[in-house]
Amino acid sequence: MSDEYSTIDRRRFLATSGLLGGTLLAGCSGSNTDEQATTTTAGDTDDTGGSTTGDQSDGGTTDQSEAPLGGTFIDSTAEDAPTLDPRMNELAWVNSFLPYVFDTLYVMSPDGSEFVPHLAADQPQQEDETTFVIPIRDDVTFHDGEDLTAEDVAYTINWILEPDNASPNRANLDFIDEVEATGDYEVTFNLSYPFALFQLNLTDMNAPVVPKHIAEEQGPEAFGENPIGSGPFQFESQESSSHVELTRYDDYFLQQPNLDAVRMRIIPEAQVQFVELASGGVHEANVPKDLLGRARSEDGIEMSRVPEFDYNGLLFNTMREPFDDVQVREAMQYLVDYDEILNATAGDLGERNYGFMPQEVNESWDFPWEEWRDEFYPEQDYEQAQSLLDDAGYGDGYGETITISSLASSKFKNMAIVLQDELSEIGWDAEVREVTTGQWLDQLDTGDFDVNIYGWSGGQDPDGFFYYLFRDLRNDEGGLDDGVAGNASASFLYQSEDSEELQRIDEQIREARQVIDQDERREIYIDIAESLQGMYPHIPAFSEAGAVAWSTSVQDYEPSAFEAQPLCNQWSNSYIEE
Repeated sequence: MSDEYSTIDRRRFLATSGLLGGTLLAGCSGSNTDEQATTTTAGDTDDTGGSTTGDQSDGGTTDQSEAPLGGTFIDSTAEDAPTLDPRMNELAWVNSFLPYVFDTLYVMSPDGSEFVPHLAADQPQQEDETTFVIPIRDDVTFHDGEDLTAEDVAYTINWILEPDNASPNRANLDFIDEVEATGDYEVTFNLSYPFALFQLNLTDMNAPVVPKHIAEEQGPEAFGENPIGSGPFQFESQESSSHVELTRYDDYFLQQPNLDAVRMRIIPEAQVQFVELASGGVHEANVPKDLLGRARSEDGIEMSRVPEFDYNGLLFNTMREPFDDVQVREAMQYLVDYDEILNATAGDLGERNYGFMPQEVNESWDFPWEEWRDEFYPEQDYEQAQSLLDDAGYGDGYGETITISSLASSKFKNMAIVLQDELSEIGWDAEVREVTTGQWLDQLDTGDFDVNIYGWSGGQDPDGFFYYLFRDLRNDEGGLDDGVAGNASASFLYQSEDSEELQRIDEQIREARQVIDQDERREIYIDIAESLQGMYPHIPAFSEAGAVAWSTSVQDYEPSAFEAQPLCNQWSNSYIEE
């Protein structure tokens, strides 16, 4: 991996983390995860239960033949979109909005259990370990009326792969060597190596399909201001700091959308978004945790808890004393109360995590997370913590002040304060030091910290956590950039220990990406997780969910962590009931 890719990986740590509000909800493992979202209707006493709308038994569209056409669905978000070109976008909300304009080869079913052909006419046909042929539907048109063909698919992905184009999606598709149009409606994917997540990465805005005849002529800047795709809605207008509007595309290949339009309003404050939802100014909004109770009781609102597939906590710098000693790191696990950290940070929207992954991933892959909980996540026990510190030679304290770095966000600062308070209980001095985003990034690059906060949103496949968080960057092609100590999220274990065991783990992490058999991959990840957990590089704290609320006037609609375009897709066709 080149220096450029090492930089992308480290910045992805920032850009996709809950620390700065970004979330990836891309793809899933292909295992059954039908318990991912829970729904409540206003007046319910809790936020569990709920049901899916529409008949999904045959994977076809919901019958809305008698539903009234019309209505504008109004959503809300906090920030402007610098570009609407899906090849160049880096914002999470735009990634969830653009599927209404652009289609992909495959989509996920609402429960995340399978890859469903979308622009593709069928599942990939594998010719050998690195060659896949995908037939393309011949009944799809772009919003300008031109046919979508294999040339458009090949052009889009090859454009993303071209380094000179600097697409943010390139790192997610770098397992592809080249895509060829081997027929008018057939594409052949030539991979650089066998890759287990091949189909997953064709299901989201990593690999949208844009019209070659327009995108090639306009260039990304102009195309990002007036995007043309093949989705159920077409671009109408964008007004900075105000809104983006889409209108119905009558010739959408799946079905004609019931809605007239979809509008995304720019409303910076989450509390204001919710007020607008309650008063009818928007049809959907995220719910801050301090307004969950009101959302549950508000008339005319439904709410869903949708996992963000993230993982947050505190990491130790194993290149520094005293955290270079595994017994000290293990003692920290007995020192803290994990539930106290959870309650102080994410509250009702948080959930404990095990194995460096959110619980939804553990359950969908049937990982032995209960065994991990019992072995590696102990109940608070000061006596056991002290015993481990005695054995490590720190029974009488460390003698210097431990610095715990944190961004100013109360969520993460509270987590740091919990550790500070527990250290004081055993006579260790610790201070929580607020840092700017730039200082935080520099610390992660250079290793200039004792303990630090982190957050990572890795998706629904274990690779999204282990490859990006725990591989040895020194083994990437090109090694590490100057001034970079290594992979901070692995707590610099590779630099501080550099053992045969760690190199075996690095090899397994890379091998798992190329193993196609799901059961074999599962066993590899179990081995990796159990090996790393015994090294205690982190205090694993919590995963979060977002609370999304929407108006009950929106019919045949229920947002999911997996569906790319829940307003109009194979399973639903929403409309506004006046």
